[in-house]
Order: sequence, then C-alpha cells, then structure tokens
Amino acid sequence: MRLAIAVLGCALSVGAGAGCTPSTSGEPTTPASGTGSADTSGSTPGKGPKGSAPDFTLQSLEGRNISLSDYLGKKVVLVDFWATTCQPCLVEMPHLVAMYEKYKDKGFIVLGVAGDGPETSANVSAEVHAKKISFPILLDEESSAMAKFSPKKDMPFWVLIDKNGNIVKTKNGYDPGDEVTLAQEIEKLLQ
Repeated sequence: MRLAIAVLGCALSVGAGAGCTPSTSGEPTTPASGTGSADTSGSTPGKGPKGSAPDFTLQSLEGRNISLSDYLGKKVVLVDFWATTCQPCLVEMPHLVAMYEKYKDKGFIVLGVAGDGPETSANVSAEVHAKKISFPILLDEESSAMAKFSPKKDMPFWVLIDKNGNIVKTKNGYDPGDEVTLAQEIEKLLQ
C-alpha cells in the first residue's frame, strides 16, 4: 500500500518539475516542495557538472559488464538514472529513446541506469520491452553508480558527459520540454 501511495505521489508531481527519490526501503518519495527539477550547471561533481565523470561498471540486462569508461573518448554520453517505480522517469523515457535513435549514429550513447532495488528489479526488463528502449540498460540495485552522481538518489536524474569525459550538465526531475533543451546540448557536443 505504501508503494502505491508513493508511486501515485510521484505520478501527480509530473509536470511540476518533479522527480522521485527512493527511500531506504526502495520505494520512491516525492521531493519536498520547491525541490523539483534542478539544472545543476556549474557546480561540482556529485552536485553538478564540473570535472571528470567518475567511472562505474554495472551489469547490463543482457548480463554483460559495461563501464562508463568504455565510451569516454569515443562518444557523448547521457547517463540516465531511473526506476520502474518512478512515474516521471517513465514519462521521460520515450523522449530519451527518440534522442538516442536520432543521434546514435553521430557518436551519442544513452546508458540507462535502473535504480530498482531487489523488490522491483524484475520489472525492469518488462518496462524496457514495453517502452521499446534500444539503448543499454544497466542494473544498479545497490545504487553504487548513482551515489557517485546523485547522493540524494533523486530520479529521474541525468548526466551529460562530453567525449573527453567531462560532465557538461546534470538535471534532476523532469519537466515537459526538457527534451528540447537536452537535444540542443547534445547537438552542440556532437559538432
């Protein structure tokens, strides 16, 4: 019942620049009033985009180990932290799929990092198929990768990284239209 209430709360917050934060039990919680989306340009790693992106290695849905460093120096990378229990994450996902499909042949990759805990990790594969997600999905059940970028574990939370491995921009939460601004940033980095 608590999970249903938390998911409903996250669903109601979509469009208000909101995201979800999983609690220690793995259930999402909505951010406090006034802490919806936050563009953290110009701050420090873990809080925003200055400095080099910390590396991580996670297992993909297919069972392969994938590291962020596999793509650094080769591609512009968007690391998207999401969960199946986070309604704003699911609303944003089709936009990320469209961006990936549009820019993948130009040197762009999305790494979708699913932050579902053991209770909901079985839902990840079904959601990937339902949303026709074509980019790699990595499993972060213990939030080890997320802790390097978003210690508060806010979702959705994405990190845009240039080809040199530098964090260019981060975004917490989802507002309709965010995908337009993100696409513009990606296009600049791909030039």
